[in-house]
Amino acid sequence: MSEKIFPSYENVILDEEIRARVTVDDHYINSLAFALDDYRDWYRDGGGDFAQPIAPSEGIAKDLVALFLERYDPNAVVGLHQKEEIFFYNPAPRGSTLNFVGKYTDKYMKRGKGYTVFDTYAEDEFGTRIVRQISTEIMRVPDNVRLGSGEGKPTGDKVEPHWPAERAVAARWNEGLEEGTPIAPVRKVARQDQMTVFSQGGKNYHNIHTDDNFAKEAGFPTTLAQGMQTTCWAAGMLSNLFGKSWLTGGWIKMIYLKPVFWKDVVTARAVIKSIDRDAREVALDVWIENEEGAITSVGWAKCRV
Repeated sequence: MSEKIFPSYENVILDEEIRARVTVDDHYINSLAFALDDYRDWYRDGGGDFAQPIAPSEGIAKDLVALFLERYDPNAVVGLHQKEEIFFYNPAPRGSTLNFVGKYTDKYMKRGKGYTVFDTYAEDEFGTRIVRQISTEIMRVPDNVRLGSGEGKPTGDKVEPHWPAERAVAARWNEGLEEGTPIAPVRKVARQDQMTVFSQGGKNYHNIHTDDNFAKEAGFPTTLAQGMQTTCWAAGMLSNLFGKSWLTGGWIKMIYLKPVFWKDVVTARAVIKSIDRDAREVALDVWIENEEGAITSVGWAKCRV
């Protein structure tokens, strides 16, 4: 490709295909596991579910988010992701080669903000689909709107982030679970070393997630975790619940309401919203909350079981 482009709303090119290739080796698997703070047996020896180690599927999705940096300047990014959507189709075993393919499919103005939509997927060398990810990002912000002000609002089907403390928590899916059942939550700390690996710091990229100076120049008090990183934490929680089924039939969509900053402690939660016994599909409300009880993101998930 030609010289990299400054990543602004005006400069985004629609329908231009961007590609990259990744080898799923031990270094790749371990880097993703560290970035996600997830060290389950799947990533070490297959955990009895797979013949060999697999790459964290949520980590592949996070790399798809960053695919645009193959075309756009990685050290000039100050936009904020508004929502992410991930589809899980198949696991990626160690030794496979993944082809990343993506393009900007839309950009539009709404209430003075410039939004872009980046649609990407990963497939193996045989054309088997692994993960698809759709990202909506704000890349133009009016002067009178402060980034990270917590002005985001959920849209679509309303998520009620109510934790039914009186009900037993489910750690693994079973046929006896009912609507309204809370899922075993996951607690995470926004650690800078993991935020840096998650946001391509290993490639010497400097951005609001890896560099405190960049974050402060963009109007933040310190570095912040990618919204996608919190989505990956929520997806990992659902992977705990559904096991292998999540990797072949999981879907999650999250909308970001407030930023998660370095050192913040957050908890991913989910409650079963509905169960379609005939289609064998479970739907859940999902959210992330910080230690003060503020909701930082809300979303929806489904899994074929």
